[in-house]
Amino acid sequence: MAQRPLGVTLVAIIAWLSGFLQSVASIIIIITTGFFSGPAILGWISLIIGLVTLFVGVGLWRGNPTARTIATIVFVANIVLELLGMFNGESLWSALAGSILSIIGLILLYTRRAREYFGA
Repeated sequence: MAQRPLGVTLVAIIAWLSGFLQSVASIIIIITTGFFSGPAILGWISLIIGLVTLFVGVGLWRGNPTARTIATIVFVANIVLELLGMFNGESLWSALAGSILSIIGLILLYTRRAREYFGA
C-alpha cells in the first residue's frame, strides 16, 4: 500500500473531530432531554451518524476504499443539500461557503496519490 497522503490524513482527522463532537453533543442531548423524548430520538440518530463518522475516519486513515466511498457520498449529499438550500432562500455565497469543506474533501480524496493509497 502506498504511503498515506497528507490530504487523506487531514480528511481522516476532520472526520474524527466531527464524529467525536457530534457524538458528545448527541449524548448531552439524550441525557438532558430524557432518553426517549422527541429531541432525544433525534439525539440517538445523531449519535449513530457521529459514530459512523468516527469509523469512516478510521477507514480513511487505514486506506479502506469503502470508507472513501462513504465519505464521498456524504460530501456529495452535503453539496446537493446546500445547493437545494438556495431554492429555500439561502444565498449563493452561503451555499458555496457551506459546501467548501465538502468540495475540498472530495478533491483531497481523489488526487492521484489518494487514488494510489486507496488502491483505485
